[in-house]
Amino acid sequence: MENLVSQGFELAIFGMGTVFVFLTLLILVTHGMSLLVQKYEPELPKTAAQTATQKVDRHLLAVITAAISEHRSKRD
Repeated sequence: MENLVSQGFELAIFGMGTVFVFLTLLILVTHGMSLLVQKYEPELPKTAAQTATQKVDRHLLAVITAAISEHRSKRD
């Protein structure tokens, strides 16, 4: 019985160790890829990004306003 319990503990420790090593490597590789992307990614001009955001915001605001007014008209 002791042999079976010790084998169980050994297997559990081996399995948890394997998972720990794999997750550590995954974190390191992901971090390294993030650094590479940040290093080689071309920067967008601030004006283009702001203009695109403003267009989306205006359109989204119009859609939300229309949906709210439609909802209120159906309730009354």
